[in-house]
Amino acid sequence: MGFNISVIDKCNALRCFNRGLNKNIKKMRTCDICNKNNANEEEDDALLYGEWMVKQNVTVHYYCLLLSSNLPQRGGDSSGILGFLLRDIRQEAVAAQKRKCAFCREKGASVICFKCRIVFHMICGLENRCVYQFCDDFRSYCENCAPMDDYKRQLVADPPKSAQCDICFRPISPFLLHNVTYGDCCRKGFAHRTCMRRYALASGYYLRCLWCRSKTFHDNIRLQSVFVPDRDATWERQPNAYSELHNRRMRCEQAICLCPKGRDFNRNTWIIQPCILCAAVGTHYKCYVGTMRLSRASANEPNNFKCNMCAEVEAKLQQPKQQLTTSYESIDSSFYMPKNCNELSVAADDDSPVLSEDESSLVDATIITIKSSQRLNVSCEKLNELAAKESQQLQEPQPLPAPPIPVESSVIELPDSQPISTQQLLADFLKPPLPLRESFFSDGYFYLVVYEYNEKLENPCVGSCTLRFSIDDKRLGDFSEETLMQLQLVETDVWYRESDRGVYDKIDQYIENNM
Repeated sequence: MGFNISVIDKCNALRCFNRGLNKNIKKMRTCDICNKNNANEEEDDALLYGEWMVKQNVTVHYYCLLLSSNLPQRGGDSSGILGFLLRDIRQEAVAAQKRKCAFCREKGASVICFKCRIVFHMICGLENRCVYQFCDDFRSYCENCAPMDDYKRQLVADPPKSAQCDICFRPISPFLLHNVTYGDCCRKGFAHRTCMRRYALASGYYLRCLWCRSKTFHDNIRLQSVFVPDRDATWERQPNAYSELHNRRMRCEQAICLCPKGRDFNRNTWIIQPCILCAAVGTHYKCYVGTMRLSRASANEPNNFKCNMCAEVEAKLQQPKQQLTTSYESIDSSFYMPKNCNELSVAADDDSPVLSEDESSLVDATIITIKSSQRLNVSCEKLNELAAKESQQLQEPQPLPAPPIPVESSVIELPDSQPISTQQLLADFLKPPLPLRESFFSDGYFYLVVYEYNEKLENPCVGSCTLRFSIDDKRLGDFSEETLMQLQLVETDVWYRESDRGVYDKIDQYIENNM
């Protein structure tokens, strides 16, 4: 006799099969800053690049946020992505698409060497022996500019021949400085850098030196390209980590237990009563009454049992209070890493990885200039004069960057939303024809920068807005200037806004100087 499988059973079986497939499908992610995806992601990638951070169509590596040299952290731990505002992330992502990595020559470079000013991807820096400092202003150094002291020079000149990792107990071979870590507090041993990263990520602010248990190791190891989070250790954050503390085994703790069935019997008239103060120690109430030689009437009163330890503490508290001097140690338990940002310029030489306007056509980028028909009544002679002044200013030596601002004064709470709603922005400032500024392609997206313009205002141009479209967006048509000017925008097209008015600022300055 055969078995008849109903339609419902078939549907349930198919549904279970699809769930199994969905579990095995890895969600593809691409970092908006470095353009690297997780197609070939390995188990240790989170140790090298940080966790994936996703919020409101912004997807980045956490270490890309921390190590991007010109990305400021202007919010608190609850603003944006761990203090990095979304509009700042989007602005840095667009700027990174105009820079080429000094190592792989691909776009999306955001890390600048603090000394020689070459720019590279965070991932390429790891592959090319660069050094990252995960503290203060998160400086980065290429291999040639990495800070060296006498001990490091000694390790490079005469590396240990039989060094062993004191975490995994495997030999360190070959002994290369960019692959090992050590305790600068005692210098008694070595560990693989990958092993130390895993140990630091799990320990959090409980991290101590493996060899001397020094607390300064927590801060010193951050100078060796090891990220140490300011948070609880992994074993502290596991679900139900302390569940056994809520499970108590009550038994009679009296010196002499009168219960005929033993100290653990807890039924009928032999109910175990816990201490009314700590509830950690219990007793049969009959044993308590018999041991303390209380009256028979007290056996019917509510539980007033106090264990010996609680009774002693209560007695001491009732004594006259003495003035005690106590010192409290403040512990920073914030979950995010504070960062000082000091904007760095990129090296400008023949091998500079920065994309100039002349090179933009070679990398599928298009610079759209403002025409007189685009709501701008200025002669070409004036624009050429402005361009000449701008090029002259670029050739002049630039002043040195200002010293870094302490994080306490630079971190301010800012709302992560724009002061004007996106709907109002589209209705009042981004109506066709759009005043185009520039455009370029990058990693499957088309970026279009337009001026925010409203003729009803006394000063019609209020800033710039960067729009992001998928390359296969049908609204873009043939990417011609006429098509882009007539785009019908939606809220999701707005990538980020800024107050830079571009050529309008130069025109106002020119008019002011010549009046």
